[in-house]
Amino acid sequence: MFYGWRVVGGIFVSQLFVVGFFTYAASMLVAPVREEFGVNLEQVMYGLTAGTFFGLFLTPLAGVMIDRYPVRWLMAGGAVCFTAGLWLLSQAPTITAYVWIFGFTMSISNIFAGAMCGSAVIARWFTASRGRALGVSAIGVSVGGVLLPWLLNQWIQDHGWRVALEYMAAGGLFFMVPLVFLTVRGKPADVGLEPEADGLAPGVMPEDEALTLLQVLRSRGYWLLGVSLGILFSAYSSTLSNMTPYILDLGHGESQASTMIMTIAISGFFGKLLFGVAADKLSLKLGLWITQFALLTGFLILAAEPAFSLMLVAAGVIGLSAGGMLPIWGAMMARIFGLLSYGRAMGLMGPLITLCVMPGYTLVGRLYDISGSYVPALLCFSVGLVVSALLVLPLQSRDGGRL
Repeated sequence: MFYGWRVVGGIFVSQLFVVGFFTYAASMLVAPVREEFGVNLEQVMYGLTAGTFFGLFLTPLAGVMIDRYPVRWLMAGGAVCFTAGLWLLSQAPTITAYVWIFGFTMSISNIFAGAMCGSAVIARWFTASRGRALGVSAIGVSVGGVLLPWLLNQWIQDHGWRVALEYMAAGGLFFMVPLVFLTVRGKPADVGLEPEADGLAPGVMPEDEALTLLQVLRSRGYWLLGVSLGILFSAYSSTLSNMTPYILDLGHGESQASTMIMTIAISGFFGKLLFGVAADKLSLKLGLWITQFALLTGFLILAAEPAFSLMLVAAGVIGLSAGGMLPIWGAMMARIFGLLSYGRAMGLMGPLITLCVMPGYTLVGRLYDISGSYVPALLCFSVGLVVSALLVLPLQSRDGGRL
């Protein structure tokens, strides 16, 4: 078996723990933390705010480090930071300590042991199967999104949230950290191998043509792709965060809301596989346009406030779109910026996308307060997706070829 698939396995597990916890399981802590410290929801949410704030400054630095230093050690360090952060959270004496520990350790671990480092490594190992490898590794997030909340919920019920975090930290320390250290290698040459295919992979440039940070920022591709993806992620994340109140607002129950979210998660699992394979066989622009069209279709169905059966169809296509975003994005980065500049380009793109995403939550709330409905927000995001698709049109690979 090609050694690169072992690397994918290590990154799969790393994303299962780190991204799965941060994205899905962390919400299980909100209620018990609020109860123990006697605080409101806003105070607990400051942890996520702090993590986003730290990430804005850390991702550009991390991008440079990914291009310069052994990624094996960076990812292992991120994994250790994750387990240490969980243990420190379990010992937090005050809500202030909880917020700062969460924000600092989870932002570091997500950057160094999450999708950013992982996609850079996979892009170096794979050529013909790059999209498929990125899709398989991203499935780790979906598996973590199902497994970790269930485990954490069981442990919280049986032992309380502090012991639950200690158990989670122990699992990461004795399973994730060794696996990442033993399997992940930054590039094939580290183990005396060649990339998946002979010759230069798409996007690889000679050593003396690696881009500087300033060259990345001056690149048209950085702004076109970054803003396009920023609109795409903003539309998806803002809608997903309001999916439950949208369902309840239409007179359905919490069980229907749970079914909608589960449908999105399951279809996202298959979306990562399908679009991962498609990224190796189709035009990358076409692949991104398909994800944008799928999300647009889902939003328009929801905006019609249809019967619940059609809402499930919308959830399915939204999930497929969300699953396809990551492998397509990773493959495009390699083609537009080259493998030698992949880390710093990804690091600089992170803050740009975050700045595009953040206003989406406020937009939904403001439009709902004005209209009493989620329909205006869905239509607004639909227009945004058309703009997002148009921004993709001028994109070219680093050598001026087609994407």
